[in-house]
Amino acid sequence: MPLVQVREKAQITLPSKIRKALGIKEGDYLEAEVEGNKIVFVPKVLIDKAEAVTLSKKGEEMLKEALEDVKKGKVKKFKNVEELIDDLHK
Repeated sequence: MPLVQVREKAQITLPSKIRKALGIKEGDYLEAEVEGNKIVFVPKVLIDKAEAVTLSKKGEEMLKEALEDVKKGKVKKFKNVEELIDDLHK
């Protein structure tokens, strides 16, 4: 297991073997989390903000209903997209 040294201004260098295995390139973003006594880095993708969208009256009603469901905890979690699609077809 490669060691990583904390340098000036708390900077670290990820070993090339790890970067290559995860496809991490210069400029990529990593989310840093603390899990117990470990630091966990999770690669993240940032997206541009979308332009404003105008919903129809029905669309606004559906969005309001969906947000209320989320607030009430009426949500399902899926392990992957295929599981979600299977549930939609039930």
